[in-house]
Amino acid sequence: MPDESEVFSYLTPSMARVLRRIADVDTAVSHHGFILLVGPTGCGKTTMAKTYCYLANQPCTELSFSGDTALSDFYTSVELVRDVNLQQSTLTVPGPAVEAMLRGQKLLLNEINMLPPDLLNVFSQAMDTGRLVLSGTERGNVEIEVHGEFGLIGTANPNYVGTLDMGRAIERRFGRGLGFIEMDFLPTDEEAAALEYEFAAERLFSQAGIRVESSVCRKVAELASTLRKDPQIGNVMQSRLSTRTLVHWLGLAQISGRPLVEVLDRALLSTVPADARERAVQQARDALGSLNLDESATESLRAYRVGWPSIRPGEAVPIETAKPPERAGPASGKFNRASVIHRLRFTRTLPDGGKVLIAESMHSPTGEPSEVRFGLGFRIRAYDSLGRQIVDPSRLETIRQMIRDEDGLNVPGPLGRRLGTRELLPCLTAHSVEALQLAEAALLLGRPVFIAGPTGAGKSSLARTLAYLRRRPVVEVGFTGETAKTDLSAVRRLIAGVTRWQTQAFLEALAQGDIVIANEYNLAYPDVHSLLNGLFDKGARLSLPDGRVYRLHPAARVIATGFLDGPGVKPLNEGVENRFGAIVGLSYPPIADEVAVIRFIAPAAHQATVERCVRLVDFSRRLVAGTVDPAALAGLSRAAQEALRQAARRAALSTAELVALARAGGGSDFAERLRIGILDGAPDNVRRTLEPVLLQYGLGSD
Repeated sequence: MPDESEVFSYLTPSMARVLRRIADVDTAVSHHGFILLVGPTGCGKTTMAKTYCYLANQPCTELSFSGDTALSDFYTSVELVRDVNLQQSTLTVPGPAVEAMLRGQKLLLNEINMLPPDLLNVFSQAMDTGRLVLSGTERGNVEIEVHGEFGLIGTANPNYVGTLDMGRAIERRFGRGLGFIEMDFLPTDEEAAALEYEFAAERLFSQAGIRVESSVCRKVAELASTLRKDPQIGNVMQSRLSTRTLVHWLGLAQISGRPLVEVLDRALLSTVPADARERAVQQARDALGSLNLDESATESLRAYRVGWPSIRPGEAVPIETAKPPERAGPASGKFNRASVIHRLRFTRTLPDGGKVLIAESMHSPTGEPSEVRFGLGFRIRAYDSLGRQIVDPSRLETIRQMIRDEDGLNVPGPLGRRLGTRELLPCLTAHSVEALQLAEAALLLGRPVFIAGPTGAGKSSLARTLAYLRRRPVVEVGFTGETAKTDLSAVRRLIAGVTRWQTQAFLEALAQGDIVIANEYNLAYPDVHSLLNGLFDKGARLSLPDGRVYRLHPAARVIATGFLDGPGVKPLNEGVENRFGAIVGLSYPPIADEVAVIRFIAPAAHQATVERCVRLVDFSRRLVAGTVDPAALAGLSRAAQEALRQAARRAALSTAELVALARAGGGSDFAERLRIGILDGAPDNVRRTLEPVLLQYGLGSD
């Protein structure tokens, strides 16, 4: 049953009309309560469905679909089971969708048009006749009457990346004018009121008693309405400026203390095409000027934030100058506590009189002592000579190393590790702190963050630095083009002679409250990302095929990284993109900041030489990206310009590559290493172009 945290706490006239239509269809005997809510992402479809179930006192089963969803994930599956006599056999097991039909629950199907239409047809018989045929059950082949209280509520985003045509056959069963309900963003007055309510309901602001002025909500709602209707960029802004995004916008501005227009530009429209972004930001600047939210409210949240140093452009300071927050963000709600015992496998006395224990974690699916338990992997614990548990990561790593060297035991660590300083940004600059502040604000809102930028700009290091400064354990995963939804949620395994669903590391980490860094997030196909929809909606939960419901731990966060263009990159689904609290664009640092980073790492490197190197690399990057001022190429023939671009690809090094060069040899020979790196292995025609350019920047050979 949805609780109060998952539903709307207020109703506007437009919202009430949608709820009335849902109620009319649900109570109509002739229609069996089949409803499809269609509309742009962030307009409240899923929350509206849960609000109806809450008000009507109707239990619901929530499922989120993706392009790789199979029938065995939600309808029925053949499992290997064991009877009361411990005899094994195969059995057709009802999935959560069939269970909802039999028990009289509402079935809430998110992203219903991500499921292939041929799979959607499994609902046709139940929708047409109210009956269900099941084959191969423990009672044989049976026909069952669907429970009278059963109803299906689907939500669909229109024509987004990864969505499919549902087909006329399934669409007509909802009925135009009946269960087929088209939703849109609220009228401006109502959306302004919704923003005020939703902002105040955010846990961080609710506990601190912070609200946003009605006049500000009105201005933001009017601007959003104008941009959505803009004849040139309206189609792009529909999914980028949803009601949900507007709440994120206000929240980011309140926590970070930055002007609304700056937050819009740096953290909400980062993936929008440049021309549309410029037009939207200019209209926002005309409408909002330099408007800031309540500064005293921002100051009252200081204890929750990292104490970021004040850094001038062209300055670099140690990571340690940033102070961890005095208080963790507010957290509440239920989360998963598995029933676990440990079977001792190895003990050893430490040289200082302490003790190390290695045990196998064993999990009971039902929690009953008599239930067959299966292993979850090995865990190591160590105690000092006074019997106190050793939790210091460096001390534990030393113990692990000793056991590996002396006993030949390589014990894997549990999920969630504390980061070392070598894994972080080398230092802080004004450029990196700006991105860190916006990303942190989204985390404090309880939302995932996407850091987008070119390869080697420091995206993953920035994510690790934020987790490190907030003193949070990290689980880091990498996405590929073969990543499937089951790689992130759960997979079927044969354990102790019985088929069971075992959760994957991604979901386990979120269930135990870690920060998950998802690298190269958009190398996976768009429909795979729909897992985030359920986890970062109001309910913050995910239903597994075996009926278990995983709730997002209140402290869990996702920081995704990705580059927007390049080999293998996939477009983000608009519905998933809309759920990120911030999409922080991270470009290569400005020249002054990049010089400061290299000089911080390699103080022996000559200032003027480093600056010349960075200017060459910066020009090469801009030339490859096509953003160089055309006047800089004036007088060159087309062939010469193309030759220069080919040469520039050799010199367009990333910040990560420059940092590696600076660390090698202490940076005293930084320019020579850069020259070798650019020229080594270059074709003769490229070398002939590069040599004069290097000379022009004072980087010729001695």
